[in-house]
Amino acid sequence: MKRVLEVLYGFGYGGIRACIQNYVTYINHSEFQIDIYAYGITESPFKTQFEAMGCNVYLDRENYIATNNIVGFVDKLTKYIQNGRYYVVHAHCNLISAWITLAAKRAGVHVRISHSHATNHLNYNSFKQRCWCYLRRWIINHTATVQLACGEKAGYAMYGNNQFIVLKNGIDVRRFATINYERVRALKAEFGIAENSKVYMNMTRFDHNKNHLFILEIAKIIHEKEPEAKFILGGNFPYIDSSFDEVKAKVNEYHLNNCVILSGPRMDIADMYHLSDCWIFPSKNEGLPFGPIELQAASIPCLTSDTVTSEIDLGLGLIEFMSLKESPEAWANKAMSMSKSHIPFEITLKAFQDHDFDITINVKKLEAIYRGELTI
Repeated sequence: MKRVLEVLYGFGYGGIRACIQNYVTYINHSEFQIDIYAYGITESPFKTQFEAMGCNVYLDRENYIATNNIVGFVDKLTKYIQNGRYYVVHAHCNLISAWITLAAKRAGVHVRISHSHATNHLNYNSFKQRCWCYLRRWIINHTATVQLACGEKAGYAMYGNNQFIVLKNGIDVRRFATINYERVRALKAEFGIAENSKVYMNMTRFDHNKNHLFILEIAKIIHEKEPEAKFILGGNFPYIDSSFDEVKAKVNEYHLNNCVILSGPRMDIADMYHLSDCWIFPSKNEGLPFGPIELQAASIPCLTSDTVTSEIDLGLGLIEFMSLKESPEAWANKAMSMSKSHIPFEITLKAFQDHDFDITINVKKLEAIYRGELTI
């Protein structure tokens, strides 16, 4: 059995954890032992879920990267990898993956993988920061045996003209396509949503990149035209970002307390999708985000910024792109014109398979990579 170590920063409600969890759920556990090393975190609501799937989960409270103690981080991780006798180390830390693949190479790991989950790796005004980024890219080129990306744009952003393999964030289409009507009714009761109220939603983490303040500008306009509409904003609240406090203040300023629901992070995301009529997703930048992909499996329309890669559009007529230069009123009018309608499962599944987002197919590709059969 080949031992695989997945390394990431944090272990919460974000897309990277969800990506790992999807693949761990479907991977051949008789061939691969998957373990988790998450740094910069002391607890996680997902730890028991991974342990139930047979994973060993190590949560390292230290974040040496934040204190620039790179030597300490690499040394500690090298020893951990050596003690675990891992055949594969899979780094999900964007350009920070350099230090992980370096530790893996020092530990003699056969398959060393860097993974790009974003499209804004080099967007720094600081000359010093940009130099660090190019150094990390150079280290990855010399220490990783496989360079992965969640999409074409994410790959070019992190690796430049170097070769990489695209492994899209596959999902279980049936999980999101199946509607639990009892749970949806219970959620409406929980949030006090009337049967005829339209629900607009965004369940991403609260940080400035997700652009929640712009969502409130849109909500303010929609509320004037659709007084019964509700807006659910979920996701966790990173301590390093002031966005959540700003959102709360703006809700009060705009007198939207009766229509904006700050739900906090949710474990029942598939049911939350079916509660919504339209997602508003004006992120400033993304890699290849999970939300819009899962929404299409659930037949929920999504209005997204054109900074998000067009790779998310599976041709089901559920994705609309708009520029962030457009006014909140234009966004509001477009969102109000969108409504959900059920798409037959067979059509949805074929679209996911045609666009390489079906987890049952993609996990076979990942298994080949872990065996060392698929490299650049």
